[in-house]
Amino acid sequence: MNNIRENIALAPFTTLGVGGAARWFIDSASVKDVIGALGEAKRRGIGVAVLGGGSNTLVPDIGIDGLVLHISIPGIELVSENNEVLLITGGGVAWDAVVTYASEHALWGIENLAAIPGTIGAAPVQNIGAYGRELSNVFEWADVVERNSGDTKRITKYDAAFGYRDSIFKKNNAWVITKVALCLSRTGVPDISYKDLADISAVGGVLSTPAQVANAVRTVRTNKMPPAGLGSAGSFFKNPIITHKDYAALQKRIPGIIGFECAGNIKVPLAWILDHVLNLRGVSFGTVQLYEKHLLVLITKSNATETDINKCAREISTQVYEATGITIEREVQTLKVC
Repeated sequence: MNNIRENIALAPFTTLGVGGAARWFIDSASVKDVIGALGEAKRRGIGVAVLGGGSNTLVPDIGIDGLVLHISIPGIELVSENNEVLLITGGGVAWDAVVTYASEHALWGIENLAAIPGTIGAAPVQNIGAYGRELSNVFEWADVVERNSGDTKRITKYDAAFGYRDSIFKKNNAWVITKVALCLSRTGVPDISYKDLADISAVGGVLSTPAQVANAVRTVRTNKMPPAGLGSAGSFFKNPIITHKDYAALQKRIPGIIGFECAGNIKVPLAWILDHVLNLRGVSFGTVQLYEKHLLVLITKSNATETDINKCAREISTQVYEATGITIEREVQTLKVC
């Protein structure tokens, strides 16, 4: 393939803005491109790393010694079925553009997920979620290309094995997502149960349409997230989920700790621990800092490296474990070939 480029810096393709270069790089704007790139990598005997919007990705300082397959497949269409509508998009479409498109067509289901960075092709991997909603609530299917064979198949909602920031796509990296279908509705009720949205409604904010809810979510996220120019990847860590027994023990150890029911267990807000137990609000670890307005967010200075971020993340993880006995997990994934 003559559109493979060599030694392409990857930092500009990620929101953290760190890391080395790709030995080979290809921008894939169609399923045919993806199949061709995977075939070329197989012929060359090199591994492949898949990159979407780069908003949940940490690139190693040494770069990627293989082919980075950048998914930029476009396209949005609607298929109507009475009050339900399938919204079908190419895997390279920006997630918030999908939310905007749905809102413009008065479709309910993803308005609470507005302003989450990245592409829709990456959204099922993490089962993105915010303000009481998750992608799994509306996911219908994803078309994928099998890495080794180049064959295409469709993964339905019944096979996706969604969990909290988890899915079969995360457990099994044998597929490249090329298209996603969401099942949305022409009728709906705003979910403003989360405090930030309830507060907007309480002071007279009108949240009666998908567009109004989505714009309110964008306002909230803008006020909480770092401004443009600072490197970040949104929430770097997951909120830990523990058993009721462990939570009861933790309540005795840390009076006042809060938690919420989550599929038969308890989700503990990690930001509360970082703030009220460890006093880490706004604390810097060299070139990496916990953002004072959102403690799950790590922000990077211009000279930060992947090594710096990993060192900071390990230090935070160690402090949390020593204070609570909880082992925390990352949301951000390190880019690697397979």
